[in-house]
Amino acid sequence: MNGRNFIRLLRDHWKLILVVAAVAAGASAALTARTTPLYESSVTFYVSAQNNTSDPISAYQGDLLSQQVVQSFAELLRGPMLVQAVINDLGLPAAPGTIAAEISTRPIPQTVLLSATVIDPSPRRARQIAQSLGTQFTRIVANLEQPPGGGTPPVSVAVVAQPELPAAPVSPNPFRNVSIALALGLLAGIALAAAVRSLDNRIKSTDELAAETGGRPVLGVIPFDSAARRHPLVLDEDPFSPRVEAYRKVRTNLQFIDIDRPRKVLLFTSALPEEGKSSSACNLAIMLAQAGTRVLLIEADLRRPRAVGYLGLPGAVGVTDVLLGRCTEDEAIQVWGDDLFGVLASGSLPPNPGDLLASQQAIQLIGRLRDRYDTVLVDAPPLLPFADAASIAPYCDGAILMVRHGRTRTEHIRRATEALKAVNLPVLGSVLTMAPRAAHPEYGYGYRYYRPGAGDPRSGAGDPPLDGDRVTARDQPEEPTHASLS
Repeated sequence: MNGRNFIRLLRDHWKLILVVAAVAAGASAALTARTTPLYESSVTFYVSAQNNTSDPISAYQGDLLSQQVVQSFAELLRGPMLVQAVINDLGLPAAPGTIAAEISTRPIPQTVLLSATVIDPSPRRARQIAQSLGTQFTRIVANLEQPPGGGTPPVSVAVVAQPELPAAPVSPNPFRNVSIALALGLLAGIALAAAVRSLDNRIKSTDELAAETGGRPVLGVIPFDSAARRHPLVLDEDPFSPRVEAYRKVRTNLQFIDIDRPRKVLLFTSALPEEGKSSSACNLAIMLAQAGTRVLLIEADLRRPRAVGYLGLPGAVGVTDVLLGRCTEDEAIQVWGDDLFGVLASGSLPPNPGDLLASQQAIQLIGRLRDRYDTVLVDAPPLLPFADAASIAPYCDGAILMVRHGRTRTEHIRRATEALKAVNLPVLGSVLTMAPRAAHPEYGYGYRYYRPGAGDPRSGAGDPPLDGDRVTARDQPEEPTHASLS
């Protein structure tokens, strides 16, 4: 994972990372609050060996002896003899093992000092045990170092730092515990986000989509618009809105596919329902017709037809009626807009749409319409739930696969392309629909016309301002909701 992918990981899963870190910090804070506080009190001993200070050699040997004895005394401080003496001295109702676990010793390096520390839930008892350690330890050392025949002991121990009453607990440390938990939580959140991302096979970029369609071009990215369900057609929008520009880009890219082999009949389909194929077919028909192309939109989705509903046309007479011989295509084709393009509705819904679309009458109908129009757009059902699209696919020149951002999975695209490959229909390209503008910022801006006389401060006095001088941002939610178009 390079730096760019890591930043993208943080941007896409920052909520998950923060939740994991917050849970870790909260759990640490809760455990810290329930942990019994411990108090610490220490006593320091000075170990000295009796020697002749006037003789340097004797003094040096005595100093070495003291340092060696300190190591033995450190073990003695934790021994059962001293612990039992402390329990008897204070009358503690505790087992020797419990008190011994509260005592820790530390010989101070390169010195003859020995420190004993007592950690106990009670600050007063911690000091009492430390004081008793100082008293009982000096007494025991004096008895152990006493020569058999009497006289001065060769080694003596004295308390040089009395224990004090602790004012604050040494454990737990809330700031340290929560900080460590927060850091570990962030690391765990990043690891979890990386795992989620590696397991997530939903299409979220044009690179992923192009790779899954065998390197076929992505004709465009249609940005998500919350108002698209109420107003699916871009004709009512600002001519320079992001959705309009996106469909213009699809129209332009479509003209450059296989220039040497013109594709007149295009199958618009998707792997699953609710991926925006019908609305995209309608809007692309509008864009092509505005560019001067003779366009016919065929509503071949005989299960859930929606195109004529988006266009505001009646759908009672259409494809099924022509295929059954009830009327001719001239009688069934409707004109949308100001004689902009033709629409052949689905007609009445048959019980066997797959068989009807695979009939000889369907082959002849597509052949006749191919000769009359520059471009024929066929709005077909999704590929995976039904076989209808595969039935009509052999009569088409190529397929445009609609893929919904963040919903369609790689295995869906793979199965859809295999279904088209089985009927020898090439995938000419794909379109990524309902993409959040946060993931595709190129659609986050639109151009606004400056009309002559608007007084653009960057233009000269009296000069008409130029179009597209100012760029305006448009608000857009980061992720699409489940409200979508067919």
